[in-house]
Amino acid sequence: MELKEKILKGHNRQIRLSRLLAKVGYNTPIGKLLRLVFYYLDGSILLKAWRDFLYIRRDNIGDKFFAVDQAIMHSSHSQVKELMQVEPQLRGNDLGIIRILASSYMLNNPLSLGMNGNEHTGVRAVFLQALPDPSAQAEFLGQLVDQSLSKAATQNQLHIGNDLPKMMLAILHQLVFQISLSEEEITASAAYIKGLVLSSLPNFVSKYLLSFKTAPNIRHRQRLIERYKQSPKWASYMQIAAQYQLNEHQIANSIFDMIHIAGTAGTSALLGSVIGVLCLNDSLRDDVEAEINAVWDGNNTPSGYAIEQSTLINKVILETARLYPPVRFVSQLTTERGTVEIGGKQCPFQKGTRLLGSIFTANRDPQRYQNPDDFDLTRDFSDIVSWNGEGHERVCPGRSLSIGIIKMFCLYLLKNYQWNSFTEVKWDFEKVTAVTPNNLVLQGFAHR
Repeated sequence: MELKEKILKGHNRQIRLSRLLAKVGYNTPIGKLLRLVFYYLDGSILLKAWRDFLYIRRDNIGDKFFAVDQAIMHSSHSQVKELMQVEPQLRGNDLGIIRILASSYMLNNPLSLGMNGNEHTGVRAVFLQALPDPSAQAEFLGQLVDQSLSKAATQNQLHIGNDLPKMMLAILHQLVFQISLSEEEITASAAYIKGLVLSSLPNFVSKYLLSFKTAPNIRHRQRLIERYKQSPKWASYMQIAAQYQLNEHQIANSIFDMIHIAGTAGTSALLGSVIGVLCLNDSLRDDVEAEINAVWDGNNTPSGYAIEQSTLINKVILETARLYPPVRFVSQLTTERGTVEIGGKQCPFQKGTRLLGSIFTANRDPQRYQNPDDFDLTRDFSDIVSWNGEGHERVCPGRSLSIGIIKMFCLYLLKNYQWNSFTEVKWDFEKVTAVTPNNLVLQGFAHR
């Protein structure tokens, strides 16, 4: 069966499912089972061809369509922006399209994205305390970035998919907790991130049937969060947590997820894409190098001024985030039942139905961006939906730090390091992983 036919037939089944759920109940045992079956049916296609899945359903059904577990996908820029700005939001324990079904993999603590009410507000307050202002911490951040790149120079290459996440893990643990991870701990944390997909399986399967894969990751998480409690910064985080009646388990696990998922997986993916963009565009790279030479002489560490004045790099980061968003979906839950028009048909939906926003298609919406698939630094980025937009409770608390870290990497990479060649720069639009040229290798990587 051709991919298009398979994707559209799957959606026809979803429409029939919406009417069936209205009869049998959304959260009854049979309703949950039916949704789980459809979740894996759609998921099997999404894992292999997620971009085609989105575009085929959008182009043939409309800007709203069913996906995965009867979730209502919103694909246009206006819809996704509106979805992000709903306040207050009811969240489920979901990571975009991924449902966290294996609670054991998360030590029975919900993702910060799945928290609501006082718990959500308190955890965000801790995050805002834990994530430093990159300009204020420029000297320390510069030292950490230089140390990471120096290690890559000793191996004479920088591998985007393998090296950047490990660098980010080391840097974020220093910034947030002032602790140094061993090479073994960094490798284990990287394995934990790669194993996140295992949390989308039922808990029994993940915890017991696949324990040979999940148990080492879970043990690493347990050991690492105990290390967090020995950090010199731990007491200050718990002071904030106490104001919201949150305990050590909630804070340690929430910060673990913040560092490993949003911080490491997200920021390293975007950094990899920025490097890919600069590799492919010699003229742009020359302009960026000229800006770097104007704000930093390469001696000592860059100042906060250098970060703030790197305006061209800032535009490169924003446009790269638009084209290759490291976070591609945003999710929340409906608070009541109703009907929605999908493909010209009125379809019922139930209370608790997931509302998904496709950041990837929103960022390439021709109704919002002219020539949306082109790289263009003259665009208006005022309402970019990467980092969940701005000015509301859903905005990413780590946006400023993420951009600051990437700027610092650019400063060092183009001023104090060099490479004589690089492998093919290719963004993967098939596998449902972060959009980044993971197989890119900078060869002959060395200090200038």
